[in-house]
Amino acid sequence: MNGLLTDFRRFARERAMNGSCFIVGGTVRDILMGINKPADIDIAMKGRAVRATQSFARMYGGSFILLDEHFGTARVVRGKEHLDISKMRGKTIGEDLSKRDMTINAMAFPLSSRRLIDPFGGSDDLMKGLVRIVSEENLVQDPLRILRCYRFSATHGFRIEKGSAAALKKLAPLLDKPASERITEELKKILTARSAGRVLDRMLKDGALRMILPGFRSGNLNVFKVLEGQWARFPFGRKLVHAEQDVRFPLRLAALASGAGERAIERIVLSNKERKFLERLSFYRPRIRNFFAKGASGISFIKIFRELGDEIYVHMVFCHAFLKAEDEKTGDEFLDYSRPVLAYYLEKVRPRMGKRPITGEDLKKEFSLKPSPLFKQVLDAVELKWLKREIKNRKQALEEARKLIMS
Repeated sequence: MNGLLTDFRRFARERAMNGSCFIVGGTVRDILMGINKPADIDIAMKGRAVRATQSFARMYGGSFILLDEHFGTARVVRGKEHLDISKMRGKTIGEDLSKRDMTINAMAFPLSSRRLIDPFGGSDDLMKGLVRIVSEENLVQDPLRILRCYRFSATHGFRIEKGSAAALKKLAPLLDKPASERITEELKKILTARSAGRVLDRMLKDGALRMILPGFRSGNLNVFKVLEGQWARFPFGRKLVHAEQDVRFPLRLAALASGAGERAIERIVLSNKERKFLERLSFYRPRIRNFFAKGASGISFIKIFRELGDEIYVHMVFCHAFLKAEDEKTGDEFLDYSRPVLAYYLEKVRPRMGKRPITGEDLKKEFSLKPSPLFKQVLDAVELKWLKREIKNRKQALEEARKLIMS
């Protein structure tokens, strides 16, 4: 366990609070799964949880953060550790657990012992790899829990129990109620999970997917599955897969939402950076597809290479997903086509990127040129020839600049 929990146990013992404090929820689940240091520590306690959290933070050198005043939930952060403390919902721990979403999250340990409190058989469901809801009413009270059930199935590879599956399908229309920010966080975890494709199939059949992505086209699920499974086999994946890490969520979202316009993602909260990435995907996919149709060589991609850098890998994979979903043979042909294109980028273009043979200062000094539209045009033209290896050194770059200025 982390040091923050050890200190809270001491704090609770000194104030005779041990009997009213319980380790709950995901923390218990993680412990039973063999995770010795869970990322999140959750405590439920009787009484004034927020006031106790403030006192603990002050005495043990942590930062206090109020998470939810209505439900009496606060957090203590110290270094890389954090501890969430909530007011118990109900008079007993059993009543508190009865208000939770899934049985695997409805377990507790008393703060002072390892005696498992498991009124709904969560430990058995955990061993069987089952997602089972505690009650339909709990999902009605907070419909986001419907999405959380799908999320746990995706992230943990768990199967949704038959009765719970029927309840999720029945209650799927309630997914129009949660705030967009909450929907986005859960969808992000689903789309980037190892079992995303399988779970999205179920969400589509249940009607849940179209509740959170209005206008979703069922054919896009095939695009998503191709995208999900192709990273390991795409050319130069080991060298360029890092380009996908920061865009994993918007990339997969784009595969699902493509062709449906803004309406498809109206309930999803995206940063400006993510939106600009989606715009690039939409802009470059037809250009790359057109180059493929013409059999264009790597040198034809020079401008795209310069604009995208290593992100070109992500766009090639994205284009391939659509082509293969449309026609497997065409997808395989594009895969073969991508190898020499990416090889040209890695071997010829990438080593020269960011190493311009001349700069704006050279234009000012050598040609007395002042910043203007011509200024940028000359630098861009010289850089393109440099990336094509038509210019080998500074002397040739200056000569090329001279020709452009004089023409």
